[in-house]
Amino acid sequence: GRATLYTWSVVHRNDLPPFGDQVPYVAAVVDLAEGPRMMTRVVDVPEHELRPGMELTVAFRTGGDGVAVPVFTAPPSRPPS
Repeated sequence: GRATLYTWSVVHRNDLPPFGDQVPYVAAVVDLAEGPRMMTRVVDVPEHELRPGMELTVAFRTGGDGVAVPVFTAPPSRPPS
């Protein structure tokens, strides 16, 4: 469920269904904690906060077809210790 942001691009135009209704979105490549690298989306993180090496956690989004896909977001903030 953990990953590190490797690179990303903000997509402002996509004519392919269903992506055209979802712009803008962040298409990203992340390094999974388990080792592999995967293409995904980063959600609920403002574009100006994205940084290479940023820690991310998995979330799942269910599409209109009922299929859940993994996306990544910033981990919940921890209270100071």
